[in-house]
Amino acid sequence: MKGNKMNRADFLKRTCPKIGLSVFLAIGTLESCSKSEQEPSPAPIPTSDSQYEALLNKTLINGYYLEGKQLLVNIQKGTYTNLKTVGNYVNDETNGLLMVRKSETTIVVFDNCCPHQGTKNRWSFSNNRFTCANHGYAFGIDTGQVAPCNSNSQFGNLKSFAASLTKDLLTIQLG
Repeated sequence: MKGNKMNRADFLKRTCPKIGLSVFLAIGTLESCSKSEQEPSPAPIPTSDSQYEALLNKTLINGYYLEGKQLLVNIQKGTYTNLKTVGNYVNDETNGLLMVRKSETTIVVFDNCCPHQGTKNRWSFSNNRFTCANHGYAFGIDTGQVAPCNSNSQFGNLKSFAASLTKDLLTIQLG
C-alpha cells in the first residue's frame, strides 16, 4: 500500500471477511425472526382429570369458552363435533378460526382471514389447502411462508395458532 492507495488484493483481504460475517449474522437474525412467527407457543394442557373436567365444564353452553387469549373448545358440542373425524374441518365463524383434524391426536388451528383481501368465512378445504371462494386463491396449512391477513397475498400458508387436544377438549393459544 502506497500513501492512501490500497491495491485490490489488500482491499479484498480486509473487506471480504467483514462482509461475509455481516451476511452470516443477517441471515441468522432473519431465520430466528421467521421461526418465531411460524412456530406458535404450545397451548396449556390440563394436567389432571379434575382440571380437565373443570375446563370442559366451562364449554357446556356454547361448546367453547374464551378466557383471555386461551380458547377452550369441546369437540362433543355443536358444529365442533365434525372435529371428531380425521380429515374434517370446522370454520368457527364466531372465533374467526379454521380447525382441521389431522390425526387421532392432533387438531391444527388457523386464522379465518383470507390473506388476499381479508375475506372471512368463505372457505373450502381439500388436499391440505384452504381455498377462499371470494377470488379462488388457495393457502396451505404448513409452517413457513405465512401470508398475513388482508396482505394482498395470493399464495402461502395461513397463520396458525398453538393447539393441544386432551380427550375432547381442544385448548388454543390465540396470542
